Amino acid sequence: MIRAIIISDDLTGALDSAAAFAARGCVTRVALSPEALDDGVDPDVDVLAVSTNSREAAAETACDAVAAVRAGLDRLGARAASAVMFKKIDSRLKGHVAVEAGALRHASQPVLVCPAIPRLGRFVSAGAVTGAGVAEPLPVAPACAGLSADIPDAGDDAALDRIVARAASGTLFVGAAGLAEALARRIAPGHEPVPPRLPAPALLAVGSRDPVSLEQLEGLSCIAAPNGAVPADLGPDDRPCRIVQMTQGDTTIPGAEAGAAFADGIGGHVRAARPATLIACGGESAAAVLRGLGVRWLALEGEALPGVPVARTRGLDPELTVVTKSGGFGARDTFTRLIEMLAMPEAATKRGAMP
Repeated sequence: MIRAIIISDDLTGALDSAAAFAARGCVTRVALSPEALDDGVDPDVDVLAVSTNSREAAAETACDAVAAVRAGLDRLGARAASAVMFKKIDSRLKGHVAVEAGALRHASQPVLVCPAIPRLGRFVSAGAVTGAGVAEPLPVAPACAGLSADIPDAGDDAALDRIVARAASGTLFVGAAGLAEALARRIAPGHEPVPPRLPAPALLAVGSRDPVSLEQLEGLSCIAAPNGAVPADLGPDDRPCRIVQMTQGDTTIPGAEAGAAFADGIGGHVRAARPATLIACGGESAAAVLRGLGVRWLALEGEALPGVPVARTRGLDPELTVVTKSGGFGARDTFTRLIEMLAMPEAATKRGAMP
């Protein structure tokens, strides 16, 4: 039986939320799109997460994407009937919060909204998101118009645990990684998280322009990809990790165009050089690269660092370890620590190209 179902508007959100369950021993799978549900869901899955890729889409498109997920879940029948339902939203309330939660909920289903992530310094106080990366308090209620939602405050993990414990049966939980972690602690309380291994060599692709990510790159040697154009030659491949950063070009082009070029270039290098690990910063960058490689499912293993999930590709030969990080999260030394965690094989062998 599936114990928890997570629906997120982007891939990094799906991974962030599901990581807490995987780290506690739950067999966790992540679908990169609603269409991937047509492949079927492995019989041993405890936690299922689905990315609708709808944060930047029009409201109508976002609603249709969530409806497609609901249809896929209905096909699972009794396997999904008693699962806890969690709608992952951006902790700074970006995207179509009310539209997507409204499309997911059943008639008269209670809704609880709390986008706090205490361990990353982001809280809900007096009904507003505050803390790290939030210049001014962001009221939650306007983003939840029409849901008649309970919007509790949460300043620490203990508060989130109490919120989950007192929630009515059948509640639709709406929130960020903090609320997902509280649900994981309740569903799998007897397991302590185990950090997954990161094999080297790695390719670190930074498609985010968030100031947090830019600060995390300071002091590191990066290969520039102006307007997303990844150089054909990334230099020597004997280093544990090569870093490619999307940068501003001499001319201005639409962000979507630059992002698509960046994803294509990174995907080409993954096929040619076959790194053991892809570290992707920026939700759309990660999703676009994986879609280009034909990946539809990920097997989630846990977190390398807080807010930095680790997964393995399904259906790709050879398997690729995938590490993702949202642009606006993480300590200043996040990239440095990830590089230090890479484990080089004892006997490095040159890898052939993917077909």
